[in-house]
Order: sequence, then structure tokens, then C-alpha cells
Amino acid sequence: MYTRDRQFYDLVGKGLASLGYVSDKEGSALTKFINDNFANKYNAEKTFAQLGFSLNPNIPINPTYEQIEATIRAYTMAGYVDIDSDGPTKSTDGMSLKMGGLPTFKHEIVLSRKMMREQMMLANAIGGMTSDMEQVVMDLLFNSLDDLLGGNYNTMKYQRHQIVSNEGKLVINANNNPLGVPVEIDFGVPKKNITKSEWYTKSKAPKQESAVGETIDPIRVMKDVKRNAENVDYAPKGGHWEVSKTTWDDILMLPYFRSLYVIANRPDITGTANQQAFASLIDDKTLKAFIERQIGAPIVVIDDVSSVESFDKAKKQMKYTNIESFNEGVLAYVPSDLGDVQFGKPIYMETPGARVALYDGGRTLIRQLFNDDTMTQVVKSEVTGLVVPNKVRWMYYLKIKKG
Repeated sequence: MYTRDRQFYDLVGKGLASLGYVSDKEGSALTKFINDNFANKYNAEKTFAQLGFSLNPNIPINPTYEQIEATIRAYTMAGYVDIDSDGPTKSTDGMSLKMGGLPTFKHEIVLSRKMMREQMMLANAIGGMTSDMEQVVMDLLFNSLDDLLGGNYNTMKYQRHQIVSNEGKLVINANNNPLGVPVEIDFGVPKKNITKSEWYTKSKAPKQESAVGETIDPIRVMKDVKRNAENVDYAPKGGHWEVSKTTWDDILMLPYFRSLYVIANRPDITGTANQQAFASLIDDKTLKAFIERQIGAPIVVIDDVSSVESFDKAKKQMKYTNIESFNEGVLAYVPSDLGDVQFGKPIYMETPGARVALYDGGRTLIRQLFNDDTMTQVVKSEVTGLVVPNKVRWMYYLKIKKG
């Protein structure tokens, strides 16, 4: 009896070869395919730089992180010494604040069993693969890799936004990681940097607190945070505010800011009713620019939503829950350069049943496995990494939502 071997059913391998991707000393076929197709869409260095975190070039085998306290590289004055003595040695490194293990996150996708089996059956019937069959398999591979790499980047962005909005803490629990293990890391924002200044309550729509405009002046509060950061803590100039899209929308609905705009820009409009009527017509972009001018700092609105996958035991099916990456009800004043992203080197073995690729300069491990028993193929992703802030002493928080 004639039997087909594993190589015959290695549809992914045949598809890669049909596109000119072969393994050699420059890398595996899968690595080349990923780099050619995703280098622009998922660029770690560019992505993290935009988020205020540089990509740490070191990728150690021992996956640990170290939080080094940042210092401003000022041109410090020289020391006055005896002519025969050496001058003081300049400090080049900050103080180590915290060390620990880097968390690992994984996920995988089974290439559509139905479609793969259909292609396998067709290949078996005609004795080989056609170009159309190869394209079907490559489309499956591309979409699977896109889902995995996109999920990895969203995971790191969620880390970043949680650390920045959650007072320097990363809390991974059953709510945002129901299929994994809990992780909690506190990077140590000073308690004096966290201020409660309640501007509104919210059930369905935001309602301004009665003290706002009387004993609480939000513009003054935000200006004071910036002034104290620069003049007392000597924070680097050029900081900015960050806020979630939900919270920002609530802020724009508060009468305080709209009334202030009318008073400052249209003093000819008098009477509370007339001022409120005009205030309701101010577009969000104009009001944002006005607030930024008053507080002397830009406001970055974070509109990122993360999707969490979990298993619904009652319905016996997977469900997807969207959660805001940036915490609601918080304003964070932070430097533009916040720290770095640290990764560990993936550890793996070359086996006959697996195709291996490295991405992001060796930070992401991708494996494509062939299961002989079920004749299915699985694409797995593994990353060991953490966003590590090194300027927590210059991260400031206003908790503006009551309750």
C-alpha cells in the first residue's frame, strides 16, 4: 500500500517554497516570510518609541528586568581641587530601583482544520498541490501570523497604558488575563505624586461637582502639578498630560471648561443663559486647544481598547470582552521619554515536527507545528517582555472622577 509521508502534507512548507522562501544560512523560510510581510506593520522600535519607551537593545538569556532610576544629564559644574589632585568622576548610571523576572505571554492559532483538510484531501487526490491551493494555505498562514503579532503588540501597549494610568502598577488578573496566570508589579510612583481632585461624578452622563469653579479650579490644579514637577522635583521640561478617550469626553462635557472659554474669548456675550447656549456650540478640537494653552502642556488622548478572550462556562463557548487600556477617571502628567521595553531571549529546540522563526530582532518566537495524528497545523507565538518605566518619580496623577 502506498502511503503519504509528512512532507507530502506539509502544505505550509510547499506554500513558502512556491513564493521563493527557503531556509539557508541567512535564516529560516518562515522568518523571511514574516520579515517581508510584517516588518512595516509591526515595527517594535518605532512602535515603542511613539509610546515613550525605547527598545532595550540587550536580549538576555536570563529573562529579568532592571528598573534604573533616570537622571537628567545636566552639564554639572567641575569640582575645585588641588592642582595635583584628580577631579571627581562623573556619574554615568542611575540607581537600581527594582529587579525581577520578565513575564511571558503566549497564544496560538490552529490553521483552519476544515480548509487545511480540504486542501490535504485535494492534494492526495491529484497527487500534489496547485498554485491556487498554495495561495489558500499562504493566506491562512498570513492571517494567523497577523493575529498573533497584532495580539503581541496590543499586549505590550496594554502593559504600557496600564503602567502609565495605574500609578505605575501593572496588574494582570482574571479580568484582563482569564486564561493565564496573575502578575502584579509596582514600579513605585511616590505617593506625594498622586492627588485626588474630584471634578465630576458619573452614572450615565458626567455631572460636575458643585465645588468645581468655587473651591476647585481644574485649570489651576493642572498648572500647579506641572509647576511643582518642574520647580520642586526638577522634572524634565516638555511633559504632557495623558487621559483616556472616555474620561476626555466626560471632561469636555463639564460646564466649567466651556464657560471659561466663553468668558475668555467672547466677553461680549453676557447672561448665564446666553453663555451656556454659546458654550454648547464649541467644537471639541477648539476646546482642547484652549485648555492646552491655559495649562501650558499638550494633552494626549488615549483611545486604545483591548480585547480579552475567555470561556463562558454557561454557554460553553468563547466570549470576547473589550476593556479600556488606559484607566478611566485619571489624568497623568508624564515626561515624553518614560523608560524602555526589556525582552528575554526565546529558548527553543529545532525539531522535525516544527518550523521556527524569530521576529523583532529575536524577541518574538514563532513556531509552526504539524500534528500527525489530527493532520492539523498550529502557529504558536511566545514573547518574554515588559515595559519598564525609569522616571516614576516624575509621573503625576490627578484622580478626577468621584466614586
